Amino acid sequence: MHIRYYSLYCWLLSEFDKLEKAGEVTLHQYNFIRRAELAMALIMRGRGIGAIVGAMFVAQERYKLADDGVYDIADGADYESQDKYWSFKSGALGQYYAGSLIYYELVKIEEGRFYLRNKGKELAEAVRKSIKEDVRELFIECILDGELSDYEIVELESLGIHRIILGSEEWHYLNHLLTKNDGESSLRKETISLLLNDMSKGIKVQDFIRNRFLQVNKSIDNHASFGWYFYYLCEALHYCVDFFFCFILDQIKELHNPPMDTLVQSLVESASSSMNEPYSSLGEWRKNIDESINELYDELKREVNTHNYLEASVYATKLLLRLYTEFETNKTSILKFESENDLRRQRGILSEGIRMYVERYLDYSIPLFIESLIIQIMQEHTVVAIAKMGKNNSDLRKFIHEDGRVILVEQRYPVETSPRIDSLFNFLQDMNYIDSENKLTNVALDFIADYGKE
Repeated sequence: MHIRYYSLYCWLLSEFDKLEKAGEVTLHQYNFIRRAELAMALIMRGRGIGAIVGAMFVAQERYKLADDGVYDIADGADYESQDKYWSFKSGALGQYYAGSLIYYELVKIEEGRFYLRNKGKELAEAVRKSIKEDVRELFIECILDGELSDYEIVELESLGIHRIILGSEEWHYLNHLLTKNDGESSLRKETISLLLNDMSKGIKVQDFIRNRFLQVNKSIDNHASFGWYFYYLCEALHYCVDFFFCFILDQIKELHNPPMDTLVQSLVESASSSMNEPYSSLGEWRKNIDESINELYDELKREVNTHNYLEASVYATKLLLRLYTEFETNKTSILKFESENDLRRQRGILSEGIRMYVERYLDYSIPLFIESLIIQIMQEHTVVAIAKMGKNNSDLRKFIHEDGRVILVEQRYPVETSPRIDSLFNFLQDMNYIDSENKLTNVALDFIADYGKE
């Protein structure tokens, strides 16, 4: 994601409203926005910047030419077209950006169209004051005509997603949205501070969450810092459960759709043999685990990536037990954090997950734990998959139990969720906090120096 889409969408919706009131537009609002998105993808082509709406369509040269050097954006963008850059009817605005624009009170959605709210109108006006009139008029003209030429692309470069002018009214408005101090925004501002400080110490963006876990102050008063610690624990727990599901599916494939008893027995015997631990119960094993959470998590992911599932089952079990110990040690703070952020009702949240997948089995022998966990995960998948299907005709189950056999439908591999740190990094680059070489600029250094003094 890129933050300039926020301001451009507000400006485009404002321009559409003006044209509609003047009777100068016959396009549906959605197609007006869709043409703008595809035009922006053409403007941004070849600039080495990711997360651009329609970039793949442009890179694959699926667009049509109206003439030499003239792109038919109407054909490539309008929802009625056969081959179009985006399948979701209201474009990336409706699919990806609307939630954020609604959260920031910039737009609202009613009766199949977008409406600007007062703050959205203010941001649209900030765009008008920051981008030259002839550039704005040319872009609107191209949208209405449904064509964009190579010459016009050059003329429209200042509209590029990466071309926010530092110190402009647009920049100031977006900067306020990004760093204001209220409610959830304060958590985002604290995260920005943590990210910039980590980067100043040489921490890479992709290592931010792991580093936050390692460096966390476990006082819940450091809300964003504790939040990333909590997020890491949740990710580790869910990755373990995802791995065991992957292990089950892989075994179904290896045994060529076996009877349920055969599948469970094979998984229990192979995993127990791999673990080869002398402890009488899972709880006793827990007390003898010395490795840290991050070490076990890293090892688990390495074994999964090489498809060494037997060894991975050892690390996954040890990680589950280590997570239980961490939860018990910091139980008061974790439960308080869940309560204050209204997380208790979310399925699979840390406290619930620890109880479901670890605590209830502590008195079990290791083979009995493996057997019970396998059955639990298989039952949960079936219930959740069927519930998600609803009135949809597509079957979301990855396996089915039919005629006494377990039949593989599709292999699934464990994945980690996206906390949108990459999007925040893009925003900070767009806003000139970080330069093209991933170094902090004076804007970032000033933010760090002033943080907490407001």
